Order: sequence, then C-alpha cells, then structure tokens
Amino acid sequence: MNPTRFVPWSLAVGALLFVSPGSWAGPWQWRDAQGRMVFSDRAPPADVLPSQILRSPEGGRPAASSSRPSSSSAAAAPIGSPAKDAAGAPPPAQSWVERERAFRQRIAEREENAAKERDKTELAALGKRACDDARSQVRTLESGVRVVTVNARGEPEPLDDSQRANRLAIAKSDVARLCAER
Repeated sequence: MNPTRFVPWSLAVGALLFVSPGSWAGPWQWRDAQGRMVFSDRAPPADVLPSQILRSPEGGRPAASSSRPSSSSAAAAPIGSPAKDAAGAPPPAQSWVERERAFRQRIAEREENAAKERDKTELAALGKRACDDARSQVRTLESGVRVVTVNARGEPEPLDDSQRANRLAIAKSDVARLCAER
C-alpha cells in the first residue's frame, strides 16, 4: 500500500477512536418556551420542565424525580406540546415495539375497512344486477313473445298462458323485492 494513502486513513481512524465519550451519548431533545423543538448534545437549561424533555442521552424520557424545578401551572405548556391526559400528564413515551405494534394495528384496521367497503360495493353491484335481471324478465313476459323452456329430457316446451301468468307474477314480486331499495 502506498504510504501517502495510508496516512489520511490512519488519521481518520485515530480521530474516531479519540472522540470524547460525551459525544457518544445520544442527543437531548426538548421543546423550548416558544414551542420550538431543540436538539443538543448538552442538557437543557434549568428552566426547561421535565415534561418538555422528549429525549435524553440515556434513551427515553428522564425521570420525573430529576433535579430540575417543576412548575404546577398548566399555562406554561408551549404551543405544539404533546397532548396531555385528564390528569394533565403527557402521554408516556412509547418504545419502538409499541409504535410498531400500533402502526401494524392501524394498517390492519385500514385493510379491514377497505375489505368491508369492497364487499359492500360488490353486494350493491350484485343487487343491482339481480334487479335488472328481474325487470328484464318482466318485460319479456309482458311483451307477448313466445317463451320456451327446456324440460328434463332437453326438449323445448313453450309456455302456455297460465304458466306465463304465474311466471309474470313471480317476476313482478322479484322486482318489488329486489328493486325496493334502488
């Protein structure tokens, strides 16, 4: 290996090894008094409430028994702060597993709702088709056109007037039943 290429790489690796341990910790994240999100590698100032701290280097929220002063006034909540429950406490931080589970549950609910909507649409289309078929049968029977059926032996048999009247009555009742909601 060329020594001139080795020097920059060794310096880069050496710099990574000698980085201060304080920078290895994760960043702090909190909302300031104006409601803006603040990211820093240092702890927030003393006037930031523990409820405003969203992330600490230890991972997760800092304990409520921190050495920071707490204020009991609800008016100090900045605009855009997380929603609070009935007791006024912010919701607990969720782990990535809980967030993933909630996400998958929302996806499953969305897919279930979409499937229900698809089924509802398909059922409506089938109902419309059944209504249209019943109306077509009524028109055919009322038209006076010769109607032929096929018997069990496969031979054609024309309908006489009484059979036509019976089928017409059945078809009209089908129209009334199937097309009532349309």
